[in-house]
Amino acid sequence: MKRNIALPSSIGVLTLLSMLTISCNKQEIKLADKSTDLGSSPSVTTSAIANPRWSVTGKLFEQGAAGSFESVAVKDPSLVYDGGRWHVFYTGTDGNQWKMGYVNSPSLFDMKSEPRRFMNSLNGGGYFCAPQVFNFPAKGRWFLIYQSGLGATYSTNTSVSNYGGWAAGKGMGFNDGIDFWCIADNSYVYCFYSAQDGSKTIKRRRTTIANFPNGWESPTIVATDTFEAPHVYRNKADGKYYMMVEDIGRYFELWTASNLNGTWTKVSETWAAKSNLTERNGHWTDQVSHGEILRSGSNELMEINNIDRCEIFMQGVVNGSYSSYIRIPYDLGLMQNF
Repeated sequence: MKRNIALPSSIGVLTLLSMLTISCNKQEIKLADKSTDLGSSPSVTTSAIANPRWSVTGKLFEQGAAGSFESVAVKDPSLVYDGGRWHVFYTGTDGNQWKMGYVNSPSLFDMKSEPRRFMNSLNGGGYFCAPQVFNFPAKGRWFLIYQSGLGATYSTNTSVSNYGGWAAGKGMGFNDGIDFWCIADNSYVYCFYSAQDGSKTIKRRRTTIANFPNGWESPTIVATDTFEAPHVYRNKADGKYYMMVEDIGRYFELWTASNLNGTWTKVSETWAAKSNLTERNGHWTDQVSHGEILRSGSNELMEINNIDRCEIFMQGVVNGSYSSYIRIPYDLGLMQNF
C-alpha cells in the first residue's frame, strides 16, 4: 500500500490434521507431498463468527540486509501453494521507495533461509507494491495484480516459480485507488480497491472474463467508513463472499455479500484485531495489518474452505514514533482463528 497518513487449497500451515506436524517453538513444519484443504472438510455455517479468537506466530519473515530494497520493511504479502512450495510476493522498502520481492519455500516457517528476489521487471514507473498473485487457467497465465505509477497494474507469467519470467507491468486503465484485488465468478472478473480521495470507501469495478485484464466498467462504491486493502474470497463452507478490509486503526473488518456484484454488509468492525489476538512467541506486533488468507486453491476464484477456520499471513509491528509510513519496520507472521 502507499498511503500518506498520520501515524497514530490449497493448504493450511498451522493445522493439517494427520498431514502436518508442527513444532511451534522450533518454528518448523513438514508438509505432505500432496497438499490438502485447511482443517477438516468444509462444514455448513450460516454466517461468520464476528469476533473469533486469533493466535499468531512469531516473525516468520523480516526485513532484509542493510542496503537491500527491503532493508526497512517487508509487507503486503500475497501467496499461493504450487508445486510443493509456497510462493510469496510482497512489498519491500528501504525507507525511500516501495518495491516488490519474491521468495519461495516448502514451508512458511523456513522462508528466512531462502533466497529473496527483487522483482525489477515489474517497475511501473517510480514505485510498485501491494501484489496479488493467482493463476487464471482460461488465460493460460499466472497474474500479478499490483499498484504502481501506472495505477492498477498487471504482469503475467507462464510459471509462478520463474521469478525472472514476469512480463513488464501494464496498466489496467484506471488509477483512482490503491490495493487492487481481483476475483472472478463464472462470467466476470471484479476488482475491489480502496479509494485514494479521502472518502474512506471501497470501490468495485468489473470486466468480462474475455476482456480481462482490460475493459473495466465505471466504479461502484461498495463499503464506506473504512480504509484500505480489501481482500475478497469465496467461502466454500456457506457459499458466501467475504471481504476483509483494514481500517485506519490497523485491524481487519469483515464484510459479506451473497455474490460479487451484490450489496455488502458488515459482519464485524473488529474481526481480527489486537484485542482478540494472542501472540504465541513473544510480543512483536500491536497491529493486525495488510494480510492474505491462505486459499484452498490458486486460481481466480479466490476460494477458502471456511472463514471460521482460516489462517492469515499478515504484517505487524510494535507501535512507535516513526518519521513516516514508509519508515515503519513491518515484518510478517501467520495468524489463525482455530
